[in-house]
Amino acid sequence: MPIRAYCTICSDFFDHSKDVAAIHCGHTFHYECTRHIINKLFFDVGGEEESSTVDPESLQNELDRMKALLSAKDFVSEKDWREQWKKMEALREMVDRQKADLECTKKEVTEKETICSALRKQMKYLENQQDEMQSAKEEARRLRIKLKTYESLNLVLQGHREEVEAMITDMGVGHSAVEQLSIYCISLKKEYENLKATHRSSSDMCEKLRREVFTSTNKLQKASGEMNRMKEDMKAMQEDLKNSDKEITSLKKKVEILQKTLSTPTRTNEALSRLVFESPAPMELKQPRLHQPVGNEDIDLNVTFDVSTPDLQEKKPMTAPAKKMRLDPMHMLDPQQSRPGAVRTGYDGLGGRTKFIQPSPLAEIRPLVVKAKRKKVSRPPGGKLPTRVTTIDTFLE
Repeated sequence: MPIRAYCTICSDFFDHSKDVAAIHCGHTFHYECTRHIINKLFFDVGGEEESSTVDPESLQNELDRMKALLSAKDFVSEKDWREQWKKMEALREMVDRQKADLECTKKEVTEKETICSALRKQMKYLENQQDEMQSAKEEARRLRIKLKTYESLNLVLQGHREEVEAMITDMGVGHSAVEQLSIYCISLKKEYENLKATHRSSSDMCEKLRREVFTSTNKLQKASGEMNRMKEDMKAMQEDLKNSDKEITSLKKKVEILQKTLSTPTRTNEALSRLVFESPAPMELKQPRLHQPVGNEDIDLNVTFDVSTPDLQEKKPMTAPAKKMRLDPMHMLDPQQSRPGAVRTGYDGLGGRTKFIQPSPLAEIRPLVVKAKRKKVSRPPGGKLPTRVTTIDTFLE
């Protein structure tokens, strides 16, 4: 049965796995522990009997004493803890107050900085205003000096001799007076040059205006002469118009007389009528009509014509310059110029066209003394005419 004992060095129970050693005093330890611990002293206060027997009352007293000490220590520690807690709470309150004071101080500092920035801006503005005021004062001083100079120049230029002499006398003698007199002399010279230039320009303008007046009077005289000539031409044209009306009336009467003479069946009248009807007439006097087919009186209605219709072309607007209003030349108003014949284009009586000279109206033709000869018209033989299909290509030409 193992011994229920333990080593006081390592506080482990003895067992069979480790060696146990005893020292001279009789205490037992592990062999390994004795190797590490060289000496361990045990002091015995009383005798062996006293040490072997323990008094329970003393132990109880010792225990009560220790408990009292512990309770006193706990009370003291709790009291100290409470005091420290109160101090900590006071410190926390102080920290909170310090934080609030810090926030207020920060706000005040921010407000003060804002006020300082505003005051700096205001100070800069005031400094600028002061600089402007100083510059304005300097400008005003210079302007006063210039104003005095200009007043003196005005007095020199427009004042009387006595005033100018008094002003020069008041100037005194010195460098400034010499400068002032030089300024006056330069100003007088400039004013004299300006007056000369103005006089020269005004004389040039007067000469130019005289030339313009002379040119305008010449133009007016020419225009009045032209107007008088136009009035005379207008009177002449009115007289020519009256003469033309009279001549037209007389010609109408002659035409009526000729028509009456032509209505009588005489050989001369027949020749004249044949000559009139067989002569080629202008296209403006004939109405467009369909012609009879050559060589055949019947028309084949089943014949198809391959006629290409041209595309419709839009007429582009013609931009022409506006015609200026002016009087017609004199030769256009001469009634003798409209009487000669004109070259016309008309039918030749054979289905074609030819150019001919249109004679004067019949009323102007004098009665012929010599009998008119019959006009020979060459016609092709009827049997040799080429047969062709009639088309309307040239109907409206």
